[in-house]
Amino acid sequence: MQKKISSPKQPVSIDEPSTPISKSKKITPLDAINTIYFASKESSLPDELIPSLKKELNILSKYLSCSQIEAFLFANIATLNLFGDKSDMVDLYRFFEITPFQFMPLVPALDSLYEKRLIFKKTHRHRSDDVMRKYYFSAAPDIIDALIRNAPFPKSEKREMNGTIEVLEVIYELANSCIQGELNVTDMMNEVEQLLNSQKKYAFIRSVRDLDLLDKDRVLYIYVIWKTLMGTAAVDMDDPITAFYPISSQRVRYIQSIYSGECKLISNELLEYRQSRFFNDVELQVTEKTSDLLQEDQIVIFKQKKKSNTIKPETIGLKTLYFSEREEAQISTVREMMMDNTYNQLIERLKGKNLPLNLNILLFGAPGTGKTETVLQLAKSSGREIMKVEISQTKSMWFGESEKNIKKIFKEYEELCKNCDLTPILFFNEADAILSNRKSGSSSNTAQTENTIQNILLEELENFKGIFLATTNLADNLDKAFDRRFLFKIKFEKPELAARTAIWMDKIDELSKEDASYLADNFDLTGGQIDNIVRKCEIKSVIEGVDADFETLKNYCIEELVLSSKSGNFIGFKKSA
Repeated sequence: MQKKISSPKQPVSIDEPSTPISKSKKITPLDAINTIYFASKESSLPDELIPSLKKELNILSKYLSCSQIEAFLFANIATLNLFGDKSDMVDLYRFFEITPFQFMPLVPALDSLYEKRLIFKKTHRHRSDDVMRKYYFSAAPDIIDALIRNAPFPKSEKREMNGTIEVLEVIYELANSCIQGELNVTDMMNEVEQLLNSQKKYAFIRSVRDLDLLDKDRVLYIYVIWKTLMGTAAVDMDDPITAFYPISSQRVRYIQSIYSGECKLISNELLEYRQSRFFNDVELQVTEKTSDLLQEDQIVIFKQKKKSNTIKPETIGLKTLYFSEREEAQISTVREMMMDNTYNQLIERLKGKNLPLNLNILLFGAPGTGKTETVLQLAKSSGREIMKVEISQTKSMWFGESEKNIKKIFKEYEELCKNCDLTPILFFNEADAILSNRKSGSSSNTAQTENTIQNILLEELENFKGIFLATTNLADNLDKAFDRRFLFKIKFEKPELAARTAIWMDKIDELSKEDASYLADNFDLTGGQIDNIVRKCEIKSVIEGVDADFETLKNYCIEELVLSSKSGNFIGFKKSA
């Protein structure tokens, strides 16, 4: 450092502060900063610079409670900030007109300013791997404000923790400071750790400490909880994950762990993620388990109610169904089991014998034979809600999502059970896709996913507590592993002649018994097909203003049989019409 120091430079533009200070005027810390700045700019930091600024540095170092060299750096960083400049290491080299090696002796003082919270280190998002430009520095805003107002140094008051909510807020603020780049991850984690250890008197904080979580998971967990308390139903995790995992590969691995369920926040059922369209578009929300943990400290989270796919028994229309004697006997048994008193007695007896506490029932048979309607009528007669699941809707475009959807269905059913007076029915409609034989010897992703779904379903049914009904058209293709999971397997045949006649007369009041018998005898239709024909008659009546005559009815029967036949043959005819 050979350059000799000259008197402080005069302002070169109206943007820079003026330096002359009257000898009679008391020098303020702000005056000191002004003088230090002009003496330092493009000075190359000669040896005599610091001694020449002794008076100003004494004033500023006393104000900041730091060393003179720290005060020197603070003055220049603060002034650059006020000019609107973000100062990283390279900016400081250029400001002083020195090499990086000349600046190295000042690095400990820079770190000390940060540790004392006189300056903040903010991370360059796009230069996180650049040693020289990894951080840029800014003076603490509250200190700048006090200097401008010629006010005393702002004292940091120790924040009183009057409950779990205050602890959660402080941890959120620390996390947010890290996200904003004002606090590095290591320092943020250390402060959170100290705070959690000092506030273990609160039940939820103890729970967070005792949970098997990574340190960063704990902060992310509390971040989501606080955002939820502030009214965010699903919390966007892009910013916190990017801040906590600045290296791209680490960030990708962490997001992968969330989707795979390996992340302990997910595997411990503390948070759940909402399905998104893009890989890095991660949204997390609190679970029932987290809500229960928070309630230990009287903190209630009013989760937004999901659109329910439940069917209330009072909304189900009463219908008369016609069965064969064998079908009627089995369905009557199921109906009686589902009545409240019988069901409660049965569950108590099963508990006493250490048997599974479930009623798993499979209804199988040809389409239109009344399987779905039977489930609805069972629910109505027993007064139970139905949680209806259309299996096709659990299929996801993203690999791995279908398996998670199956698990999620059973968790939602458990939550529904807590909110129902009577145990509800979990109803899998048209479950062919997940009850059929598992595929062996296939290495395709689709086959592997379907096999995984079936394994999960088998596991869930093994431990299931409640009433489970499933319908399928392809019982002959039923995987044998499901056999023992179903207590009752009721086969639905096409209605016999007497049943078809009764259905026709029940559906069309004007139809004579003779005509109903003719239609039943000549057209081997299911109840569902007869329903379709009756609906066509109603449409004709509304549009044309005339009721369908008997010839029209016969034509509708022929059309229905043709539509249901892949070959186009009139399958179902008993004899020529």
